[in-house]
Amino acid sequence: MTALPIDALLDDLRQALAGRHEAVLEAPPGAGKTTRVPLALLDEPWLAGQRILMLEPRRLAARAAAERLASELGERVGETVGYRIRLDSKVGPKTRIEVVTEGILTRRLQDDPALEGVGLVIFDEFHERSLDADLALALCLNGRTMLRDADSGEPALKLLLMSATLEGERLAALLGEAPVLRSEGRMFPVDIRWGAPGRPASGPSRGWCRRCCRRSPTSPAACWCSSQGRRRSAASTNSWPRPWRGATTSVCARCTASWSWARSARPSSRPRPVRARWCWRPISPRPA
Repeated sequence: MTALPIDALLDDLRQALAGRHEAVLEAPPGAGKTTRVPLALLDEPWLAGQRILMLEPRRLAARAAAERLASELGERVGETVGYRIRLDSKVGPKTRIEVVTEGILTRRLQDDPALEGVGLVIFDEFHERSLDADLALALCLNGRTMLRDADSGEPALKLLLMSATLEGERLAALLGEAPVLRSEGRMFPVDIRWGAPGRPASGPSRGWCRRCCRRSPTSPAACWCSSQGRRRSAASTNSWPRPWRGATTSVCARCTASWSWARSARPSSRPRPVRARWCWRPISPRPA
């Protein structure tokens, strides 16, 4: 398993949640919040075999997070790790970690305010501060106070707020001076190379792409294309050198959600050039 910056903070996070019912985690993108924290807390004694709910702001992110968590355990989605999104779900009787979207969690809290069988709710990417996420947090706090207090005899519901650009002190004050944990990320050098401009009808210079890949044979490369025709020409399987054939990942140049999906792809020992594709979302605004 590849070491990530969040690994150094997992022991402190376990101790913080063992002593308190709330915690705030600040970590930059790529630190490993989404993929390491739920698995690290799965076997904690205070969880007592209950489930973990992790909130993701988008359906694409929820599916990608569940697939990556399941791959870390060497399982398929729907076993220990599952997800629930609108019009789709993969959970089973042995599922301990459920990745859900905001609307699913809000509806579940309306039907079951106490969240029976759930020991921890993780709010991932909480800095986006959508109405559904804020409502879900308020319902969790209200349901815990009314239905899962010390007199109820049930384990208290624990809450963990995670984000990269979170105002930790303000949220910690809202949660009764909850502990704030911060993880440092790591940066990698990025080399940008510009290709020569071509005619509008001409395709991208595949020879130029190959030269860029050969200059850094062990690093991933991203080739951004400005049109669908150029992308098709550059994405031709035979246009890449042999080490890169069959090991490429498509990334949409106009949809940031697709980049999150590409980051969750399984790691490979071979270099992975990344080619841009067009997104299914409309580029121009809808007519009035």
